[in-house]
Formats: sequence, C-alpha cells, structure tokens
Amino acid sequence: TSVFRYMKSILDTDDDAKLRRQVMANSKSLKLEALCLVRIMLSCKKHRPADIKQALLPILLPEICQCVNEDWYKVIAEALRVIMEIPSLLVAGSATKEEMDNVANSLYTAIEPKLSEHDLDQEIKECALSASASLLAILHSSLSMDQTNRFFTLLLERLKNETTRIAAIKTLSIIAKAAQTNSDLDLSPIMNETLSQLSILLRQQSRAVRQGALECIDTMALCLGHESSVSMDDGLFDSVLKDLSDIVVDTDLHLCHVALSASNSILKARPSTGSLVKCHILPAILTLSKSPLLQDAALASLLRLLEQIVLSDAVSFDELRGLLAGLISEGGNKAGKQVISNIAECIATIAVVTPPSERESFIENTISAITGSLGNTKQLNLLVAGDLGRKVNLSAIPGVANSLQMIFLQCLDSDNEDTKHAAALALGRASVASMGTFLPGILSSLESSKGKKQYLLLSSLREFIHCCRETGGIALSSNIPLILPHLEKNCRNEEEGVRTMVAECLGSLACIEPKTILPVLEKLAKDDAEDKRLVHWTVGNAIKFAIGGHISSNDLSPFMPTFLLLLQEDDLAVKNVALLMVYSAVHHSPQLVAGLMKDQIIPQIYDLAQLNLERKVDLGPFKHTVDDALPLRKAALSVFATCLEKCPSSLDISSFMPVMAKALADVEDIQLQAHQVIISMCSRHPIPVVAAADSFVEPLDKTVNKKKGTKTGTELERVYEWIKSGLRVMIAISMLDGAMNNRKFADFVHRIQNSSKHEPFLKAVEEERN
Repeated sequence: TSVFRYMKSILDTDDDAKLRRQVMANSKSLKLEALCLVRIMLSCKKHRPADIKQALLPILLPEICQCVNEDWYKVIAEALRVIMEIPSLLVAGSATKEEMDNVANSLYTAIEPKLSEHDLDQEIKECALSASASLLAILHSSLSMDQTNRFFTLLLERLKNETTRIAAIKTLSIIAKAAQTNSDLDLSPIMNETLSQLSILLRQQSRAVRQGALECIDTMALCLGHESSVSMDDGLFDSVLKDLSDIVVDTDLHLCHVALSASNSILKARPSTGSLVKCHILPAILTLSKSPLLQDAALASLLRLLEQIVLSDAVSFDELRGLLAGLISEGGNKAGKQVISNIAECIATIAVVTPPSERESFIENTISAITGSLGNTKQLNLLVAGDLGRKVNLSAIPGVANSLQMIFLQCLDSDNEDTKHAAALALGRASVASMGTFLPGILSSLESSKGKKQYLLLSSLREFIHCCRETGGIALSSNIPLILPHLEKNCRNEEEGVRTMVAECLGSLACIEPKTILPVLEKLAKDDAEDKRLVHWTVGNAIKFAIGGHISSNDLSPFMPTFLLLLQEDDLAVKNVALLMVYSAVHHSPQLVAGLMKDQIIPQIYDLAQLNLERKVDLGPFKHTVDDALPLRKAALSVFATCLEKCPSSLDISSFMPVMAKALADVEDIQLQAHQVIISMCSRHPIPVVAAADSFVEPLDKTVNKKKGTKTGTELERVYEWIKSGLRVMIAISMLDGAMNNRKFADFVHRIQNSSKHEPFLKAVEEERN
C-alpha cells in the first residue's frame, strides 16, 4: 500500500502533484519508471494477488487510467501495458462482481479512445489491442453488449489496416481462445467477417501475416459451435478451405501443419463442410502424402485430419484407403521408404476409427495382401499391419496376432532388403498393443538367430522400445527382466551393427527404467573379460544414447565417474565412443560432467587432442599412411569446443592454447575444426587467444600460403576455402584488443595484407563479413 501511495504521488495529475513534480528532474521519465514498477508488481507471482488488488483499486487505478491521456507516447504505451495486467489480477485476487464491473468500465473508458484513434504511434496501437484482448478475454461478462460490440467493430477495423493487422490477429486469437471455454463470450457478431478477412490474408506474401491468420482461423473455428448456433455466409467456408488448400504443400511444413490443423478444426466444428474438404483439401493432402519431406508436426496434423474426415463421413474409409494406397501404385518403384511409411501410418490411422467389424475385415484383407504382393505394395501392407498394431490389440482378434507374427518372421528371410526392414519395423510396432503375443516371439527368435536376421530382430526390439517410450513406457517396465538378458548377451557380439542396436535399446531402456538399467551398465563397464573392449564400446554408446534421449541427470550422475573410466581404455574405438559420450553429456546436460572435468575429462582431452598414431600400409606399388588417432583428435576438439560454450568455467583455457597451436598445423580436417574453435573463442575468451597469438603465426602462415599445385575443379576450390578459413582466423585475432601489439603476429598480418596473391581472398572474406 505504501509503495502504491508513493506511485500515486508521481502519477497524480492534480495541481499539488504538479507543483511537487516541478522540482523533479525529467518527470516524464520518472512517470514511465513508476508505471514499469507497477506493471512488474502486478505481474509478479510472488505477491498475494488479493493484497495487491486491495491496494491497487482504491489508490492507483484512477491514476493509471488517467496516464493513458498523457502526451508522451512511451508513458501511454506503458500505462496500457499496466492495464493489460489488471483483469488477470482481479480473477487471481478473487474480486467481487461489483469490483469487476467497476474496473471493467474504467478500463474500457481508458482503452476505447486509444483503440479508435488512427493518428497514433504504432506502439500505442499495439498496446491498446493487447489491453483490449485482456479485457475481453477475462472481464467480458462485466462489459455491456454495446461495449463488447464496439470493441469487436474496432478490432475488425484494425484487422483491415495494414499496420495493425498482425497485432489484431493476435488479439482475436486470444479472445477466441477464451471464447472456447466461456459460452457467454459470443463471437457470432464478427465471425463471418473475421473469417473472410483472415482468408484474404492467407494470400499475402508476408509469412508472418499468413502464419498469424492460420493460427487465428484454427482458434476461431473451434468457436463456431453446432450448425445452428452461428449462421455463416454462403460460400465462406468454400473460400476459406480453398485458400487453406493452397498452403497444404511441403515447401513450408510449419505453415502446412497449421493449415491442416485449421482445416481439421473447421471440419470438427461443422461436419457439413465435409464435401468442401473433400473437394479442396483432400487433393492437397494426397499430394502432400507423397512427399518424402513430410514429418513431425505436419504429419501429426495430417493424421488427425484424415481421422476426422472418416469420423465426419466426408469420405468413406474404403474410398480414402483406396486413394492412399493408390499413391504407391502411381509411384511405382520410385516411392521411397519415408513415403511408404507415412502412407502406411495414414491408412492405419483411419482404420483405427472405423467400426470394429469393418476394421477386422480390413485386417484380414491386409494379411492376405502381404502374402500375395511384392515390392512397395508388400512393404506398405507390412507397415500398415504394424502401425495398426501400435493402436489396436491384435491379439484380441482370434488368429490375427499369430498369423501376423509368422508372416513378419518369414519376411525377415526375404531376398528384398526393403521388405526385410519393413517387416522388422512392423514386428516391433505391432508388439506395442499386443506385448504378450509378439514380444516372446521376438526374444525366442533372437536367441536362435545369427548375422543379418539377428540385426533385424534387434531393430524390431529397438522399434518396440521406442514406441513404448512415446506412450510413457509404463507397460514395458514389467517386461524389462525378459529383454535384458538378450541385450547383455549381445553386448559381446563381433558385429558392430548388432552392438549399435543393443546400445540403442539399452539407452532407451535406461531412460524408462534408470534404476534398473544403470546398475547393469555400470557392472558391464567394469567387465574384465577377454572381450571387454566390445562390451565397453556398447556401454559407452548406450550412455550416449541415453543422454541424447534426455535421461534424468539425477539418476545418471552417480554412475558417471565409472563410465568416464572408459576414456582410459587402451582400445581406440572405446576411447572414441567415450569421447562421444562426453560430448553428448556436455551438449545436453553439462551439469552431469561439470564437477568431473578437472580430474577425469580435461587431462584425457588434453592428451587425446595431441595423440598421433601414424602407420604405413603396404599396398604393393605404393605405401599409404594411416593415422589411427585422427578420429580421437577430432572428437577431443569437438568436446573442447562444446565445453567452451556450455561450461567454460570448468576449463583452463590458457593451458589448452598449445594444443590449439598444434591443431592448426594438423591435417586439413583438424585445421578447419581448429579455425572454427579459435574464431568462436575470439568473441568469448579473447585474452587467452591474444596471449597465444604468436604461437599461431607459423601454422597459419603455412595454411594461407598453401600451394595449389596441379589441382583443378573441386580440389582447387577446397584449397581456396582452406586458405580463406585461415585468413578468417587471422582477421578475427587481429581485431582483438592487444593482438597487434604482438610484433610477430602484427608482422604476419601486415605481410599478408600487402600480398597481391592474397588480395582476392581477403576481399572475399571481407564481403562475407559485411
């Protein structure tokens, strides 16, 4: 209360207050700061809303509303921002109906003139729109019908205005979202004209305008209610859906996702638009389904829309299934794996929402089609059966689960590689809803198989675990004791591909049941058998996958000291995997390794970044040099670069500068990597770079003076890019304070700048920077 009283003395406009402010320097700025403070206090969640409300309404509300009539645009805009916070404060502070009515009228009186005026600063217009959104969305029941309609009229005017249309779209979206849960907020007076205007905006070139219009259509469509609740203009939905269909393309998948979601909302609210959806949206959907780029949110929105099309009887299941399956036949053998997978998921999704009897008939037909088809059609039917098994318990249909399991396992022996992989994925997916039938079959087959089939069965297991993770993994927990022995056994497999699959499975299981899996991995990391290098390699990869899968840091951190011991292994492959594990930890969860950097990680990074293990391989007519430590040096530099970004306080950067100097003189790949690291350090850690500048001169000099020899074409372009990369480092260092005080480095820079052969390269680098 005392703070608000003091704010009142600053914001008050009576004569005494004016006299007091005459002795204050820069009263406008003081008023602006006071309003900022009030806004922060109102929006802060640490205060009790009831106390803030009790102090605000009698003491400060009139002054805040009066500030909207000030001369300085910044004060007006900030006053409107304060007003924006008041409605939510009233609700949180349990205001009475009388208080809400009085405040709503005061706020309306303050906002309406600024919303209706045209000759105002852009910031004021946008703040007025935001304030009106807050008032209408929260206190609409305290406004009269005339006040609400006046706001609606002004919002439509702002929507038609080029300078305020984006802010108006955001305002309408907020109001429409509130209308979905408040039946007394009726948008019918503006529904027709708003949707018409938004449809027109979908044809604009501006992506921001189109995105905002799409999101607003999506939100407003859900406010349409049943068919008789809002009378819509003839041809409106035809126009809107036609404009939406033009955006359902794969050139911008985010806009495509929102357009599909908006179409779904319209169809859900008004099933009578089914014929229009079939006419305008369905052809665009079918074209999109053939795109190999379709994925993530766009694919999810497409699946929801297809589901709604069937539920609304816009298109029958058989007709839609035929259209989708026909896309594979049209494409012949050109349809890629991603396209076949997407279309299979589409067919499975619409099959789930059909009546059980029709669905069972479809499943039987799918089983027959698998055995009687070849190529892409066979792959499609396999994946349809698998995706359907993710959502429907196939074991509940007599004979279906056992038949499918037998077919899937037989297809793993197919001569066609794509059919094998499709069968493996289908087997894993079908296991999700029918674990009791399919999972024992996978595990028993895994026990008796070898080679390629073993790899395929493990990929089925991996797919099963990943699908279970998407649903929370609760159902999988009881089956982990059955799965784990098979994974432990295959940790020692000689085939790297098999071990990679095992590592992915263990990593995903660790995310689901860390308390069960991490002790097992810790035990395997301490394995001292003859083939321990294979086991340790698998463990390192499993932890890397677990970290990438966002395993809880609290669960993993007690085990990290054991897993970091893999850095000290003699086997180079294990060292490399351990480095990649550290890289994943630093990138995703720096807190996992921050406390272990000094003792366990940095000494190993320092050594491995300088390790050189060259050997000569006799190839008969000539000898070839192989550097076995090259992957380790690359990985070590990647870890160091990521540490600079994520946890620089854990590094002794100065002691690493000699390593960077050696990296600048290494092979081309390492040099280019070192260039990027040093350029990054110039902006974040300039002092160590300046101190080490003279040690960089010799390797940089060799790089920028590299001779092109007889190279031509892409090889010559690669040399030129190498030279330019070195010059970028030189320029970045030369711009640091104190770098040119180093005589050796300064001489090098001046020599290169005055060199005629470097002039075109320097010019090209300068153009890049500009």
